[in-house]
Amino acid sequence: MKILISAYLDNNIGDDLMIKLLATRFPECSFYIDTNNSAVINTFSQNGNIFCHKFNKSKRYLRQFQVHLSIGGSLFNNINSLMGIVHRILRIILLYRLKKNNIKLATIGCNLGPYKNRIGPLLTKIELQLNNLITVRDLDSYNLIENFKSIKNFYLASDIVFNYSDKKDAVENNKPTCLGISTYRSIQNKETNYSSYVFLSAIADGFIEKTGSEVYLFAFDSENENDLSSAHHIKYISKYPEKISIIPYLGNHESIIKSMKQCDRFVSVRFHSAILCQILNIPFLPIVYSNKMQNYLNDEYYNGLLLQFKDMSIDKNNVAEIVNSIIENKNIFNDFSKSKSDAKVHFDEFNKLVSS
Repeated sequence: MKILISAYLDNNIGDDLMIKLLATRFPECSFYIDTNNSAVINTFSQNGNIFCHKFNKSKRYLRQFQVHLSIGGSLFNNINSLMGIVHRILRIILLYRLKKNNIKLATIGCNLGPYKNRIGPLLTKIELQLNNLITVRDLDSYNLIENFKSIKNFYLASDIVFNYSDKKDAVENNKPTCLGISTYRSIQNKETNYSSYVFLSAIADGFIEKTGSEVYLFAFDSENENDLSSAHHIKYISKYPEKISIIPYLGNHESIIKSMKQCDRFVSVRFHSAILCQILNIPFLPIVYSNKMQNYLNDEYYNGLLLQFKDMSIDKNNVAEIVNSIIENKNIFNDFSKSKSDAKVHFDEFNKLVSS
């Protein structure tokens, strides 16, 4: 079966892992993603059933596909600008055309919003109504779909990446001692970036001074969003750059996870750094830069220390207290007792769709 994929393709470990896990779960299917980005093509080169190609809107081209699958988290967060609205309307027109050609539509693993106006929820509703299957990863998104009322066949399950928990290398650990920090450079709120670099550098320095251990700066996105810029700023600002290593995601998720296993504490800015920490049982301090992180923490009933990305500055936070909380594993996310086996629902329901 040939399946056309719509996803966020930016050498982002979270989105890439979703696609890789999908391809592994359905080895009998061929997945086609629309990209000519050589870095992205290299990322999926080891997956024999993932094909990078140039999308074509002709009827002859479309007829080769049985399913169009949108997979990823923040698929509905870009409807707050004029260009975002135009892009969404064009996408809806395309999806309608696919449906007219008897191609099944599915959207899995997503969260909805945030929205700044009424147009966002309206266009989201129109798009989701076209889908044969929808799965979301947080309760807030599920409740929003319920309020749409006209949408059927939708499900709530933990993030798709939790399916990685079953892999052997996800549970091995070798006496970790480092502090991991997932770096982040905001494209939408650039005025907050430098203060966040100074703040995270202060956290790293405080940890180094109190423990003598090293700090790993993880760049989970290495293309347009470019977390590497953030990582280099943090290391440059630090008083102890010799104790800091930058770990970039360059398409190989195994190397990132291997480095994460060297960390016994984490500062999680990127959403999937929190998910991977939970998989690897690494206590972490969450920093919220998007509603997806806040909704995830709400679903986990987390009531510990929580920082907002927009407020990350040494003027607004007591760095010493935060460092102590991280070192002492106090008032940060450290409860790993909750089962995430429900994450298989995304793929199980998709399997029912492609098998029908």
